[in-house]
Amino acid sequence: MPSHLTRHIIRRILANEPILHRECIRRRAYSLVRPYLELSRRQNGGHGPVQQQRTFFNFNMFGKKKRDVKEAELDPGIEVMMHYAKMERMRARLPPANEVVDALKSFFKSKYKRGQAIEDTQAQLAFHSLRYLMNRPVGEDSSETAALTFNLVAHASTVLMRTQTATASHVALGKELYDSTLLVWSDHSSSAVRRGLTAYAHLLSQTSAARSALALVLQHEQRIASKLTDGQEEVRGGDLEEVIDSGEPTPQAAFSSNGGLARAWVSVLEGFARMGDEQELLKTLEMLRSRGHDSHQLVPVTMLGFYLCSDDAQSLKHWFEQCWQAYHEQADPSIAASLAISLRDTLQYCLDKEQLEYGHRIVRQVMSENPPKPLWDAIFVWAAGTGKGADEIGRMFAVMESSNEGIPDREQWRLPDITTINGLVEFATSRNDPYLAERFIALGKERDIQPDATTYVLQMKYRLKVNDIDGALIAYKSLQSMDLSTHEDVSTVNQLVVALCNSKRHDFDTIMNVVADLADRRARFEPQTVSTLSLLHLNRDEVHDVIDLLNTHSYRFSSTEREAIRNTIVDYCLDKATPTPRSWDGYTILRSIFDEMPRAQRTELMASFFDRQRPDMAANVFQSMRTHSRPDTIPIVETYVAAFLGSAKLRDLESLEVIHNQLKLDFNIDTTTYLYNALIIGYTACGQPRRALDFWEDIVASKEGPTYNSIHIALRACEKAPFGDLKAQEIWAKLRRQNVELDQSLWASYVAALAGNGDNELAIKTIEEADQKNELEVDAFLLGSLFSGSPGQDAQAEIEAWAKEKYPHVWAALAKTPMDTKDDGMRSFKIDRSVTP
Repeated sequence: MPSHLTRHIIRRILANEPILHRECIRRRAYSLVRPYLELSRRQNGGHGPVQQQRTFFNFNMFGKKKRDVKEAELDPGIEVMMHYAKMERMRARLPPANEVVDALKSFFKSKYKRGQAIEDTQAQLAFHSLRYLMNRPVGEDSSETAALTFNLVAHASTVLMRTQTATASHVALGKELYDSTLLVWSDHSSSAVRRGLTAYAHLLSQTSAARSALALVLQHEQRIASKLTDGQEEVRGGDLEEVIDSGEPTPQAAFSSNGGLARAWVSVLEGFARMGDEQELLKTLEMLRSRGHDSHQLVPVTMLGFYLCSDDAQSLKHWFEQCWQAYHEQADPSIAASLAISLRDTLQYCLDKEQLEYGHRIVRQVMSENPPKPLWDAIFVWAAGTGKGADEIGRMFAVMESSNEGIPDREQWRLPDITTINGLVEFATSRNDPYLAERFIALGKERDIQPDATTYVLQMKYRLKVNDIDGALIAYKSLQSMDLSTHEDVSTVNQLVVALCNSKRHDFDTIMNVVADLADRRARFEPQTVSTLSLLHLNRDEVHDVIDLLNTHSYRFSSTEREAIRNTIVDYCLDKATPTPRSWDGYTILRSIFDEMPRAQRTELMASFFDRQRPDMAANVFQSMRTHSRPDTIPIVETYVAAFLGSAKLRDLESLEVIHNQLKLDFNIDTTTYLYNALIIGYTACGQPRRALDFWEDIVASKEGPTYNSIHIALRACEKAPFGDLKAQEIWAKLRRQNVELDQSLWASYVAALAGNGDNELAIKTIEEADQKNELEVDAFLLGSLFSGSPGQDAQAEIEAWAKEKYPHVWAALAKTPMDTKDDGMRSFKIDRSVTP
C-alpha cells in the first residue's frame, strides 16, 4: 500500500497534476472551519473532491517565462483625453469633468517642464477636452471658470509658442484657448488673455494665415479700447479690413504701445515673412513702428531673414545695419550670439550670390571694433568659404589672440576653442569635403583643442554622408565618453542606426548596442528609426520587441510621423515576399498600435490575406473594421463587396457567411444592387447558386432594379444551379417582354445557362433561331461560353460536333484559343467570362 501510494504521488508530481484523496485530514479540518463551503457545494450539486495545490514543488518553474507586453508610454493626462475622445465619438457617457481638467493640467505642466512642444495628435485631444470643459453649463461640478486657471493658460500658451510646424489641430487648440480666456477673464488686457492671444497669433502665422493673425491682433486692440473708452463700438467686418488694407494705425494703437502685445505683433511680422509677402510685411512693419514695437530685438532679425531669401541686396544691407546697431545699443551677450548668427547667414548669402566685395566690407566693419568671439567664429567660416585653407585660418587664430593685448579681463579674451573648430567642421561638412573637415580637427589638436561631443557628431554626419558606416561607428564610440546631456547627438545616432540596419554587413548585436544606448538615455527615436527597427524585429519574428518599441515611441509622434511608420509596416505586410505568419503578426501590431489606420489600408490588408489563401485572416480583418468606432474605419458598401469577391475567389463559404451575417446586423449599410450582385457572385462561387438566386429576386423587387451586370451574374448562377435552365428561361422571357436590348454577351450568358443544366438541344435551337432572325452574330465568345458551360464530356463533345458542322470557320478561330483541361476531363477555353458587380 505505501509503495502504491508513493508511485501515485510521484506520478502526479511529475505530471504536475493535483493529488486527490477523499480522506485527507486537512480536508476534514478545513470543512469544520469553513462549513459554508460544504453548504455551497451541496447547493450547487458539487460532490467532487477538493483539489489540493502544491505551491512549492512546481516542475514548470524552470520553464521559459512568458513575456509581458510593455504598456504604451503616454504623456500624463493623454490616456484620460483619449478615453474622452472615444466616448464622445461613440456618444457614450463622458468621463467626469474634474478628471478631464486634471488631465489637461498635468499634460501641459509636463510639457512645460520638459521644454517640449506638442504634436498635432496631442493638440487635437487637448482641443476636444478643453472645448468639452468650456461648453459645460455654469453651476455644474466643473464650470469653465474652475477649469481654466492662470497656470493652465500660462503652461499651455508657452508650450504652443514652441510649435515650429503648426497644423490645423494646433490652430484649433490655440483658438479655443484664446476664446476661453476671453470668456473667463473680463479684463481683456490681463496677462492670461495676452498669453492666449500671442499663442494663437503665433500658430496662425505658422500656417500661412498671417492676415488672420493681423486681424486677430487688431480686433483685440479694439476690444481693449472699447473697455477703456466706456463701451466704444468694436471694429468689425469691413472696417477691420479697411484698417488692414490701409496700413494706418488704429485709434487704439496707444493701448498696445506698453509692450504687452509686442510679441503678438512680431508673430504677425514673422508670418508675412514666412509667406514671402513683402507688401504686407512692410505694412505690418509700419504698424509696429506706430505702436513702438519696432525696437523689439526680433524685428530686425525677422526682416533680415526675409531679405536673405530674396534678391534685394540693398534691403539686405539696410537690415544687417539695423542688426548691427541693435547690438551696439544693448550690451547683452544674447544679442552678440544673435548677431553672430545674422553675420554668418549674411556672409553665406554673399558667398552664394557672389557678393564677395560686400562680404569683405562687412568683415572689415566688424573687425574694426575688435568683435567678441562669436563674431570671430563667423569670420573664420567666411575665410574658409573664400578659399582659405586650414593653415591660413591657423594664422588668423594668431591674429585673434593678438587682439587680447588691450583687454585686461582674461574672461573677455578672444581665444579659439572647440566651438570655433566645430563651426569650421560644420562648414566643411556642408560642402561635402570630409578631408577639409579632418584638417580642421587636426588644426584644433595642434593647438591642444580636443574634440567634444559636437565634433564627433559632425564626424559621424560627414562619414555617413559618404556611406562610411564603420568610420561613423568609430566616431560614435569616441562620443560615448563625452557629455551628452544636451542630446545634440540624438538625430545623428538615429541616422547611424538606420544605416546599420540597411547596410546588411553589421550584425544584430552591433545594432542593438547603439539602440540600447539611445533607449537607456530615454532619447527620441526618429520615425525612420522606429520603422527600420520594426522591420528588423519582424524579420526575426520578435513581435514583442516591435510592440515594445512602438508602445514606447509611437504615441509621441505627430500624425504625419505615425502615418510614415504605419505605411512602412503596411507595405511590409502587403509584400508578397513576406511570409504569411509574419504578415499576420504585422497586421496584429497595426491593429493594436495604430487605431487610426484608415479603411483603405485595412481593406488592402484584407484583400492581401485573400490572395494568400487565408480567408480566416481576411474575415478577422473585416470583423475588426466592423467593430470599430471611427466613422472613417467602419466598412462601407465597397468594403463588403471586396470581402464577398475575396471569398468567391477562394470559394470559401465559411468566410462568406461570416461577412454576410455582419451585413445583416449593419444598420449603416443600405443594401444596393451593387451589393446584391457581389452576394450572388459569392454564393454561386461557393457552391450555393440556388441561394444566390434568392438575391436576384431581391434585386428585381428593389426600387433600383437590376443592371446589365446583374443579369449576367444571375445567368451565371442559373448555369450552376439545379434546374437553373428554367429560371434562366424565365429571366430571358421577362427581358424580351420588356424590350431590353440584348447584346452578344447576354446571349452568350443565356445559352451557357441552358447548356449548364444539360439542355444542349434547347441551347442549340436558341442559337440557330436567333441567327436566322439576325438577333445575334455567332462568334468565338458565344461558342466558347456554350462549350465551357456544358457540364460533361459527352455534352461538350456534342457541342463541339455541332459547332464544327454548323459554324466551322468560327470554331476554327475558337480552336486557336488555349484550353484548360481539368482532372475529370472537363475542358474550357481560356476566354474571359468573368463577371463584376
